[in-house]
Amino acid sequence: MSDLERVFLWLSLSDMPVKKLYDFALSFDNFSDMLHIHSYDSHIMQYLSGKEFQELITLRDNGKLENLIEYLNTSKIKYVTLNSPNYPKVFYSLDIPPFVVYYIGNLELLDTRSVAIVGSRVCSRYGAEQAQKFACKLAEAGFTIVSGLAEGIDGNAHIGTLKAKGKAIGVLAGGLKHIYPAINVQLARDVINSGGVIISEKAPDVNPKNFTFVQRNRMIAAIAEGVFVPEAGEKSGALYTVNFALDMGKDIFALPGNIDSRTSVGTNMLIKQFYSCCVTTPEDIVSTLNETYESTHSFEKQTANIKIVDKLATLKPDERAVMETLAVEAQHFDEILEKTKIDSKKLIGLLTTLEIRGLINKLPSNFYKLKD
Repeated sequence: MSDLERVFLWLSLSDMPVKKLYDFALSFDNFSDMLHIHSYDSHIMQYLSGKEFQELITLRDNGKLENLIEYLNTSKIKYVTLNSPNYPKVFYSLDIPPFVVYYIGNLELLDTRSVAIVGSRVCSRYGAEQAQKFACKLAEAGFTIVSGLAEGIDGNAHIGTLKAKGKAIGVLAGGLKHIYPAINVQLARDVINSGGVIISEKAPDVNPKNFTFVQRNRMIAAIAEGVFVPEAGEKSGALYTVNFALDMGKDIFALPGNIDSRTSVGTNMLIKQFYSCCVTTPEDIVSTLNETYESTHSFEKQTANIKIVDKLATLKPDERAVMETLAVEAQHFDEILEKTKIDSKKLIGLLTTLEIRGLINKLPSNFYKLKD
């Protein structure tokens, strides 16, 4: 296991907000240096309080990190880190991608066409029925259904998917050993046994907190092509998922509800703001997503068909060394630096040049990969 993987696993043990951990990690030129910090200094003070720093160091040094690594070697819970070649591509679109994706089941589902169905935890009978109905029909249409394995709309979306013998993705706010609510433990098993997958960015033993549900919602939005809200109150957490999806340019769908029902205030508000998001049948969602999908992929095919001059033949020795390093998988700047032995300042210039020439892509967190 590389030092970089150890850092990612260590950070996933913390229950601090992901953005705080992300900003702290990015403040180091070399992520691996984090394994050797011990003193609370002026640099660390900019990102963490003394108490937060001590809690993080304790997670690293009190045996929990080693216990996690040992546990993962024999557990049914698998994982991929941000630098893994099979890390889900959908998360590269996030400003703060998960350091680690822990999973049980078929992780490849994250690369399939999918729709998120989210909404109120305390839903009406109407909301529950519609969540199941739409999930069932969308699954029959070939979409994977993404939700949060919570009570209410989420749970009913998963149930509807299973009724259609479809595939589901459950995204948890806490670790995979903490299905919340506990009443959905069997539902989680059913999702996995039916060929689906449950995932989390938190280490298996980490308990969910209020803010981790919001963090979880950005992952749901990143996975899905579109987000459907059958029913949501005025302050429903599902609206965070909608906002994340809107920022990513995803399609939003909402079902009109009773104007006197508190559980429909959020969905009716969405329809007032974005009248085109109003749907009344699953076919409305399917047709919109197919139209978006076709237009997007048509453009990609046209771009791919343009003949590109082979630039590899014109590469200088150092540029070729970088390309050969990236040939196997995406690499962090520190890994490229170590493998190529190129001066750091010169390497920054080479990477920028290769990116401008369209040969590599820069990914979040200072990772680089060959352009597809």
